[in-house]
Amino acid sequence: MIKLLFSVVIIVVGLQGCVQKPATLYEWGGYQSSIYSYLVPSNEDAQAQIASLEKTIDTAQSKDSRTAPGLHAHLALLYFNVGRDEEGVGHLLTEKQLFPEATEFVNFMLEKQGLLP
Repeated sequence: MIKLLFSVVIIVVGLQGCVQKPATLYEWGGYQSSIYSYLVPSNEDAQAQIASLEKTIDTAQSKDSRTAPGLHAHLALLYFNVGRDEEGVGHLLTEKQLFPEATEFVNFMLEKQGLLP
């Protein structure tokens, strides 16, 4: 009886190693840490946050996955902060295209920047 129970435990543990990690719906990358760095003073500057988010976008594209909701809007905000308004507008429009439910928010951000097309 103990041998049978031991054999079952070994088989179950062995099969656990075969389980694949489930795929996520979105590619998050460094998005969450970038938001934290933006809201809480840190040594990470806007350029480092921009690089991290651009890397996340590249990773998502290479995996044929979607970026997380809000990532492009946050990247646009960072671009506005460093004076790269044209790139910021591009990412806001991308956010609106990927997530139509964000249209009002994106329009609000464009209006606040004085860039509403």
